[in-house]
Amino acid sequence: MRGKPHPGSANRLSLFLLLLGGQLCSEAQGQPEPGQELRGSLAGERAAQELKRALTNETYNIHWGPVRFQTEARIGATYTDNVFLSQVNRRDDYIIHPEANLSAWMPVGELNVLRASVGLGYEWFAKNHSLNSDVPLVSPGSELLFYLFVGDFRIKVHDKASYEQTLTYNESAGDQPRFFNFNDVARFDRFDNFAGFAVDWDLNKVIISASYDHENFISTTERFKYLDRASEWLTADVNYLLGDRSKAGLEARFGFHNYDEETILNDNWRVRAGPFFELKLPAAMILRTGGGYDAARFDETAAPGNDYDNWYAYGKISQELKWFVHSLAAGHETLLGDNANNLRTTYVRYSISSDAIKNLELEGHFSVNFSKEFGGVFFEEFTHYLTGVRVGYPFHKYFRVDLAYELFLKDSETADRSFHRNQVSLDVIFRF
Repeated sequence: MRGKPHPGSANRLSLFLLLLGGQLCSEAQGQPEPGQELRGSLAGERAAQELKRALTNETYNIHWGPVRFQTEARIGATYTDNVFLSQVNRRDDYIIHPEANLSAWMPVGELNVLRASVGLGYEWFAKNHSLNSDVPLVSPGSELLFYLFVGDFRIKVHDKASYEQTLTYNESAGDQPRFFNFNDVARFDRFDNFAGFAVDWDLNKVIISASYDHENFISTTERFKYLDRASEWLTADVNYLLGDRSKAGLEARFGFHNYDEETILNDNWRVRAGPFFELKLPAAMILRTGGGYDAARFDETAAPGNDYDNWYAYGKISQELKWFVHSLAAGHETLLGDNANNLRTTYVRYSISSDAIKNLELEGHFSVNFSKEFGGVFFEEFTHYLTGVRVGYPFHKYFRVDLAYELFLKDSETADRSFHRNQVSLDVIFRF
């Protein structure tokens, strides 16, 4: 072990947040005000039954005793005019992408639920045969979940794995697309696995949430072996319910990252913490905003200029109306870099979806990121844009066809690192 950072300070901060929540609980667990109905517990029987109903509503058509299954098969055809994400070495290609997915859920006892999903696929390139997959790919949506309700606690245990080989399709983390900041690269074989748990402790007006994940990121492309790492991700939130429509509290995020090689990227720990506020507005709108202190510290092998003390902030407003659902988000944060130790970005994202037209599903999205990658020998300032539309048509009870277009544009201040890519895809999906 090479001078790994000691997690004690982060653990003490997490403990402080939990103790703070405990102090608030002494006041929060009192009786409701006259005429006020007691809110249903997140960990109670009603919440467990609502989770089961939500899973049941996902159309599991195959039954085997208490276990329910859902199958999905898709065949996709994609055309891209810049498969290598290059400014000077532009090559187009046609990609065939078959995929099969299986999901299942099973009740465990009266309250608990086990859920599993796995997706296997393949990417075949018509022109650039060197990019063709050697083995089946594992979809990022593959996951094993176990929901457990114990007293005032709601616990989710999970293991999420993926294996991907090209950069044609954008990965997603939540509602945020994940891009590797690479140029002149089309093949990047990588395995990513998250295993951990999340706990919600419901104390009526106070909800304390915490989570832990262990991540293994492994590149099987020799060129990118410097990205191999093991990471520990921890979160701690204290939510105080101000009423039926709003809540506020404190949030904290911790990350400990150990790289197998420290030739380009270095071991580090990161922390961000601050207040947040969430409000349900009229017209079916939800607003959440937060921000605070953001910092990172690197071990002694890192060169000067990697540590930082900065700030993070975000805001998101979403609205669900009769005719459409849309959301707008903006923020500023510092993340793990791909070519350097840090990636600092300021972003704006908008998305909209609608099923107002009979038998049509319409989606659109736009995002812009103003970014800087720094720390080590690599430095780049760039802006990247992503915009796209999708039209879905369910032409049969079990069949749907999707037609989509996407433009990805990167404008860099570094010579030869700017590019743009147009992409058109057609998917036929069977779900039973």
